[in-house]
Amino acid sequence: MIEILLLILLLVSVSANVFLLITLKKSFNQIDILEDWIINFKNSVESTFNKLKDVDNRGIFEKDDDVGFLFTDLKQIIESLNKKVKEEETDNV
Repeated sequence: MIEILLLILLLVSVSANVFLLITLKKSFNQIDILEDWIINFKNSVESTFNKLKDVDNRGIFEKDDDVGFLFTDLKQIIESLNKKVKEEETDNV
């Protein structure tokens, strides 16, 4: 009787361990995918910020009434994102 109970507990334990191993492997794969996405996003923000600074190095767009308000808003958003990316980068080092 005890042998049957121990065998059942062993089977349940092995099944649970296999399930946890599969779940852990899937979680690591998702982490890798998210890590790649975050790195690409960070690079994109930095690239966009640098291009934006290059385009308006003389302040022409900011002074133009028609596109100035939109340019200023976009610039603030990108500067904010760039600042957050830099903060995260220094926090994780």
